[in-house]
Parts: sequence; C-alpha cells; structure tokens
Amino acid sequence: MKGTITFGDRNVPIDIFSKDPDRRLSITHTPDGDSVTAFDGHEGWLGFPGRPAREMHGPDIEAAAMDADLHFATHLKGMFREAKVQGTEKLGDHNAYVVMGRREGKTPVTLYFDGQSGLLVRLVRFGETPLGWLPTQIDYADYREVEGVRIPFRWTLARPGGRFTIQISDVKQNVPLDDAKFAKPPAAAADQKGPSK
Repeated sequence: MKGTITFGDRNVPIDIFSKDPDRRLSITHTPDGDSVTAFDGHEGWLGFPGRPAREMHGPDIEAAAMDADLHFATHLKGMFREAKVQGTEKLGDHNAYVVMGRREGKTPVTLYFDGQSGLLVRLVRFGETPLGWLPTQIDYADYREVEGVRIPFRWTLARPGGRFTIQISDVKQNVPLDDAKFAKPPAAAADQKGPSK
C-alpha cells in the first residue's frame, strides 16, 4: 500500500507491506529520514532517523500482532472467549453495533460494525501499563473493493499521546515479498540479547 500519513500539520508519504499470515512493515518517509514500524510474525521493532532500532515490548507487540493479522476478520471468533453485543452507537451519520470481546488473560477489545454495511468502522483496544489501561482507538473509513475484497483506504489512530491518519492511494495484492524484508535489523537483534559481559 502507498499513501500519506498526516499528524498535526505534517503530511508525508508512507509505504505499508503486509504478508500472509502476520507480517507487516510500514515505512514513513519524513524529511529527516525513514521511520519504520515492523512485525515479523513473532517480534516487532521501531526505527527512527538517526537512532538505532528498538524492540517492541508488552502492549506494543500485542497491538502490532493484531494490526499485522491479514485474516483479522475471520479470526475474531477464535480470538475472544466471550463476545457480547453492547447495543448501538451513532458514529457519523450511521448507527453502529457495538461488540465487546473478552480475551483470556488480556484486555478487552471493542468493535463497532456499521449498521448498514456490516463493515468494521471502529476498534478500541487497551494496552496494559503500570499506570493502567492505555486506550487506542482506530477508525476505519473509505472502504473500496480491491480484487474482490473491501478494505479501508483511510484509518485514524488516536491515543492519549496524539493521533494520526493514514490515507491510502494505491493498493497492490499478491505482490511477491521476501521474508527478509521483514527481518529485524542487526542492531535491534543485538539490543534484545542485552549487553555483553
């Protein structure tokens, strides 16, 4: 996927690569250099211009795994030990069905499905931190059909520290991607092992 990411008054290009079943790499092209967020199916890391890549931990790795799941919609039933419809809520001009999913040993996830189309329009998840549950809300919009699959071309992610919007302009499916593209940089792998003695 190619598009732009907007945070504050900044608008810069972004490329997102996903590979079945659960690999994802996003590269934000800033004037200072590329910022990278990656998950290889087991581990995740972040890279910022001029700084070594750093490992994801705790709620960040769990969120990255959820974002990387190309079959998220079909995995919902197995993801939750319990799911209940909480009612409806008005989102924009439409009513949405609100479904609370409880997961074994993890924080709940709330899903909002458009009352007319049935499409997922909002997801709220919580990261468990020493200061309590940290909410992340993702709003999905601008659904378009790509080779028979309807996908959101715009999503807005908001959490207490800020928000950003990704607008996709181009999607290509079934493009060959080498697993090496998602491989952890050597610096991040070294950080995981800790300092040598």
